[in-house]
Amino acid sequence: MSDFSEILNLDATAQADLIHRKEIKPIELVEAAIEQVEKLNPDLNSVITTLFDEAKTAAMGKIPDGPFAGVPFLMKDIGSFLAGVPMSMGTALLKDFVPDHDSELTKRIKKTGLIIIGKTNTPEFGLMPTTEPRLFGPSRNPWDVNKTTGGSSGGS
Repeated sequence: MSDFSEILNLDATAQADLIHRKEIKPIELVEAAIEQVEKLNPDLNSVITTLFDEAKTAAMGKIPDGPFAGVPFLMKDIGSFLAGVPMSMGTALLKDFVPDHDSELTKRIKKTGLIIIGKTNTPEFGLMPTTEPRLFGPSRNPWDVNKTTGGSSGGS
């Protein structure tokens, strides 16, 4: 399959099915998702931490045989520890916090076979109704960059 724009518009279940049926390789899907982030993020400011090299390595290696094996995933930068990766929860207070272990939620995400390609912007502590933290700046709505993205999943 070569039209990645259509594939990237599919939900995770449909993408996983394409991988399972060997119509696409995980590395192809991960690279296509990375390309989209690189293309769109300068205008949207939705991804605050990229894990592109780690994701490519994971996509080329042994992927857990879960329901979403090989599907790229952006993790919200709040509430879930990812070992060795900063987690600020949108606040300057935690800007230097780097957990040394994966949280239980992160372990479960990984067991499903999802490949984490980065972390998304969030309001400070997830408390505000818009994603406009001082630490990273506002996320922009992909349909209209002059409008808010909304609350704690604004970077999603």
